[in-house]
Amino acid sequence: MADQNRFSMNVCTTEGICDKSCLTGEDGGICEVRLKTCMANVSQMLGQAGLSIAIVGITSVAGLVSSEVLRDPKNTDQDIPADVGFEFFDVDGNGHIQRGDLEIFLNIAGITDVDEIAKQAEDILDEVDGDKDGYISRQEWRKSWNSVKALSEFKHKVVDDTLKAEMVAKYGKEGPQNIPLYAFGNKLSFYRLPAYPDLPEERPEADCVFFGCPFDASSTYRMGARFGPAAVRRASQMTSFNYAPWIERDFSKMKIYDAGDAAATPFDIMTAMNQVYLYAKRLWNSSKTVIGIGGDHALTWCLLRAARDFNDGQPVALVHLDAHLDTGDEYHGNKLSHGTALRRAMEDGCVDIERSTHIGIHGSMGSADLMKEDTEKGWLTITMDDFVEKGPQEVADIVKERIGDAPTIISFDVDVLEPGECPGIGFPEPGGMKCRELFTFLRALKGINVIGGEVCEFTPEYDSNEVTAHAIAQGAYEIMCLCLDNVEDPSE
Repeated sequence: MADQNRFSMNVCTTEGICDKSCLTGEDGGICEVRLKTCMANVSQMLGQAGLSIAIVGITSVAGLVSSEVLRDPKNTDQDIPADVGFEFFDVDGNGHIQRGDLEIFLNIAGITDVDEIAKQAEDILDEVDGDKDGYISRQEWRKSWNSVKALSEFKHKVVDDTLKAEMVAKYGKEGPQNIPLYAFGNKLSFYRLPAYPDLPEERPEADCVFFGCPFDASSTYRMGARFGPAAVRRASQMTSFNYAPWIERDFSKMKIYDAGDAAATPFDIMTAMNQVYLYAKRLWNSSKTVIGIGGDHALTWCLLRAARDFNDGQPVALVHLDAHLDTGDEYHGNKLSHGTALRRAMEDGCVDIERSTHIGIHGSMGSADLMKEDTEKGWLTITMDDFVEKGPQEVADIVKERIGDAPTIISFDVDVLEPGECPGIGFPEPGGMKCRELFTFLRALKGINVIGGEVCEFTPEYDSNEVTAHAIAQGAYEIMCLCLDNVEDPSE
């Protein structure tokens, strides 16, 4: 009965055929004929999108019907209120429109070329963000809604009911409606941590949040990284967690959670990247630091997009531990692969290249061009040979001096490790680091401003003795220690 009351409306009972310009009956209620017509329109629209009321949910359907009922069919694009557009573009609902929000809208509006999405998002942000603070406020949006041509071209999209239903199904605040079977969520949590609520409005302020990214559709060799988060959750049960003696920090009073899995679709890489980006971005809305566990290297692009937005639209420094550069524009003719993640992040304005470093690069390359290009753009590359010669401490000192006080992300691709020691690697390159060298290096980074990080490319199927899972659990914990070393202990 409560649900019936919640959706009850004062309905007019005008008989005959409604001309669709009638919004209310003689008693001021909604025209019954129009209500039925709008419900039929919404049902048809959901069917055309491959959706249903069961998938989208009754609350979302009620919202779609209401907007259809109240929409005046005589309105033109010019009559669409700016606030209607703002609510549609503000995908994560944080009260600002940021570059990633624009990228998601452009993709769902039908633009599929990643370079075109990046260019249009950058152009719109540059034109509408009047005070250049990295995001579009509601006031800036209202001022530009009817004057900026780039926005005018998309006005009709914000009242497109099919697009609204697709946005809810793919990017709704509760996450995607269609969740892959292997996205186990936080039923078995990282490090036995408490679960972070699913709904953003129910989430408490956090010091650090972990999440899984069970996605590997951009991999080009061994598959199975989608099962990485589940394997790391199992291995992490052995981590004592509360106290890190090498930094003398007790985390037992800090607010640390497992936020479940960013359940990205395996069928559409661009949509999946937007889903993971939005998942991480929403976590940063309520947590000081965020750490992702993958999943393939595409996670890095998603996390860096969210970190850029968290950093007021400014790029962040990147400590990139990897056997490969991953800065190529295309891999096997595709711009969206685990081998192009950093190129996409660079072009999206996510990486402060002058403060960023590749560490542990080893193995053969197709040519010298990519390394030369990275050097010209400002990257510092410390190969595995350089790392061995200088040692973890000296390399850490070089990296720290380069970063300064810049907000920093740590990216740990497991293929930087020696596959003879850690075999669960999606793209193994013999001759990598030992775990002890890695942890010594990470601990020597103490003092930099780490705001988050991620671990990727772990493939449990090849991890015969589960040592790789334990190495990743420890690696993610080491990143957390760097993050929380800058966060005040509530008990002090």
